[in-house]
Amino acid sequence: MIKDFIVLTKFVLSFAISLSALFAYIMAKGEIGADMFVGAFAVLLVAMGVSTLNQVQEYKEDSIMERTKHRPIASGKWSPRSGIIVAVVLIIASFILIYDLIGLIGVDLFLFSFIWYNVIYTPLKKKSALAVVPGALLGVIPPAVGWITAGHSLLEPQFFALGLFYFVWQVPHFWLLVMLHYGDYTGAGYPTAMRLFGRISLQRLTFVWLIMTIQTGYFMVTIFEPKSMLITSLLLITAILAFVSSLQLLYKNFELKHARKVFMQINLAFLGTVILLSIDQYLKHNPLN
Repeated sequence: MIKDFIVLTKFVLSFAISLSALFAYIMAKGEIGADMFVGAFAVLLVAMGVSTLNQVQEYKEDSIMERTKHRPIASGKWSPRSGIIVAVVLIIASFILIYDLIGLIGVDLFLFSFIWYNVIYTPLKKKSALAVVPGALLGVIPPAVGWITAGHSLLEPQFFALGLFYFVWQVPHFWLLVMLHYGDYTGAGYPTAMRLFGRISLQRLTFVWLIMTIQTGYFMVTIFEPKSMLITSLLLITAILAFVSSLQLLYKNFELKHARKVFMQINLAFLGTVILLSIDQYLKHNPLN
């Protein structure tokens, strides 16, 4: 039962998403506070809720794909009705929690997440291989919650840089997944970027988006102006490693099975960038004596 619940709510992915709120809070405030954890928990709940509802919406397609056929609703262990009940409880709980924390702006952000993900993005990805681009807006919501919880405005240039980084990051992240699971997506009837552009063109487009992500990362670093030379050096090394990993997509002998390696390397590099900047901002406000 617990394992099924974890799979149904995509708990691991939802937890990773909630960390974006933590990092944004520290980057904005340079401190660690109890409200930071409350905001991240609210993000966790809403992510679990919309993910559960997504599985209700797509259980027929999930039952066809090898990667997802063992999910609780797709496999028949749970009924769609049970999934809806879990989703509603989680989403309502997240709305109550975020309203108590930051008011209506938090409710608006969560409402946007629900509408954009379950009402717009989920149906759209069955019709367009480019649904990932508008869908990437969802990646900006968790850091926005953390930023506001820290008492800052979304109109600040620092948040613009952070939000842009998260937005651009989503596209190559998803396209690498398409390369990994192309057969599954095609078999379930999803239009894919692989079919739209072809394998070689998709590799090159993904490379371009990865370079754009590195550029937005550089922009974000310059906006936040890290003070630690050690962290600045580590950020530079991280960017170089990300670039080198991205180059693999241009190799003529690149095989789709290698996309997993690139996927892991790139995501670790970009996650490392956010973590390093969070540490730097914390040390600015709490210098070591």
